[in-house]
Amino acid sequence: MRHGSMTVAGDELGLTQSAVSHRIRALEDFFGVALLERLNPGLRMTDAGTQLAQELAPLLGALAGMRRRITGQSGARVFRLGLSTPLLAWWLSARLPTLCDAFADLSVEVVTWDTPAEAARAGVDLALLWLPLEGMAHGACELPFPTESIFPVAAPALLRAARPGQDWPALPLLVKGRRGEETGREWSWATWLKGRPGREAIRFRDIGSSLQAAADGNGVALARSLLAADALRQRRLVQLTDPDEVYACSKTQVARWRDPRDETAARMAAWLVASAGQAITSIKQTLPRIT
Repeated sequence: MRHGSMTVAGDELGLTQSAVSHRIRALEDFFGVALLERLNPGLRMTDAGTQLAQELAPLLGALAGMRRRITGQSGARVFRLGLSTPLLAWWLSARLPTLCDAFADLSVEVVTWDTPAEAARAGVDLALLWLPLEGMAHGACELPFPTESIFPVAAPALLRAARPGQDWPALPLLVKGRRGEETGREWSWATWLKGRPGREAIRFRDIGSSLQAAADGNGVALARSLLAADALRQRRLVQLTDPDEVYACSKTQVARWRDPRDETAARMAAWLVASAGQAITSIKQTLPRIT
């Protein structure tokens, strides 16, 4: 499931593609549901497959930790840290040297994903997941990040080039996500415009791309606190609303690890959450805005 290919999975396990296929079929027969969609090319997990992967992850993590403890493996532990591509680019990447110094006994391997399905099959020791707040109940192997806000941002150069008296809704508006994709109302420009005229200029697949386009002066993007913090501090982006004119985010970042006895994963989760808190509280709206 992690590789999305029976051939690649077989190479890792020392089995033939046919042997892997037979074992998957046996699992599907046991559970009575299809776990994978056979595509041409590749594989895709069904909803049942995704659920099974999520529920097996803690058990597999516990087994991996047990193997390390029983065999007394020496040398640097390879620690797989997983997160979305935008979160890496806009927040964690700048902090990786400090993270590696704080966990010098580890060989950190960063794994990125672009979809929840990719995250579910990543097989990492610690995953930073972007999850809905509604109905959330944190387990023993989870640590929530600080609550984030959503607000519009733009490059200072774009604001300087605006016409005198031009309000920010009149600038090109950048959109994240595919059309029809379900998102919170805080990500809709209709929520922000409140009946004022405005035009959606360019649509991007994810928030990382829309923020980069905004930093390059292409228009106004909606940002979340953690991803915008460094760019605001470095004056690459400007927040266009007052601190009390923001919307609470309907999702939150969560650090989740597989093995309940993995103290290293718990410590790294705490380190990352603390670092995120520092970044979010450092946001200061000090640059000029269009008024």
